[in-house]
Amino acid sequence: MESYSLSYASLCGLAVVVAGWLLHCVYKWRNPPCNIGRLPPGSMGFPLVGETFQFLRPSPSLDIPAFYKQRLERYGRLFKTNLVGHPVVVSMDAEVNRFIFQQEGKLFRSWYPDTANSIFGKDSMVYYDGSVHKYVRSFAARLFGIDSLRDVLFAEMEHSVTQNLAVWATEPFIEVKDAVATMIFDHMAKKLIGFGPDKSRKLRNNFDAFFQGMVSFPLYFPGTTFYGCIQGRKKLQNVLKDLLKERLSTPQMRHGDFLDEVVDELRSGTGTMNEKFAVDFVAALLFGTFATISSALAVGGA
Repeated sequence: MESYSLSYASLCGLAVVVAGWLLHCVYKWRNPPCNIGRLPPGSMGFPLVGETFQFLRPSPSLDIPAFYKQRLERYGRLFKTNLVGHPVVVSMDAEVNRFIFQQEGKLFRSWYPDTANSIFGKDSMVYYDGSVHKYVRSFAARLFGIDSLRDVLFAEMEHSVTQNLAVWATEPFIEVKDAVATMIFDHMAKKLIGFGPDKSRKLRNNFDAFFQGMVSFPLYFPGTTFYGCIQGRKKLQNVLKDLLKERLSTPQMRHGDFLDEVVDELRSGTGTMNEKFAVDFVAALLFGTFATISSALAVGGA
């Protein structure tokens, strides 16, 4: 009897310890540490998943998504949350965002979640900051700089838009965002790597899975969104690796695209770029045109 009472007391003591530990973990989750200043108001959601499911919920309109609207009303323009296992502070304040961008590399440093590093590659531009970002921006300015935009890209885009509008006018209906994304991707694939419409649209198929995995739990298992995303990235990288290898083997042939500049940089041996960095860099540029410009144009047109 005495032995039974002792065992029961031990189990009760263990249960109290475990409950205390769980309560401590939940408290730490809901109140993440902040070494400087004070965190804004907000909710960290459930342990491990945070508020990821609310964040990923589709928005039924072009208005501000419900995830942001609800927290804007409840907490204001700055709030804390947890997305895909990472504590974050969200700013919807234009002045705060402007200050952050001005202080990039000084008071603030670019950071991307583990999923982004896995998707774009740890040798890509998203993994670096400071001098490497300056190098990348100056190199990309050869294609996207003010002079190129004014003298070349605007005129080319106007021609592309005119052609596509004529084609869309013959269709019974179009899905605007997808049509605009296809137009932008076709144009930038031609400018970046010299691909015509047929090749660019085959390449773009990999970006559908690529885009879906940007904000997802990093579970690399067949059937998960992240798994499909990584498979899309591998296929994309294989295409770009083969293309770069072909270009490096015939450097005398010029194609009038951005990859010519990349090949020249690699052959010079004087820059920061290596072949793996170049592949990830071009993939990131292609992704940027597919994911951001097309969305902005579709919403602006609406």
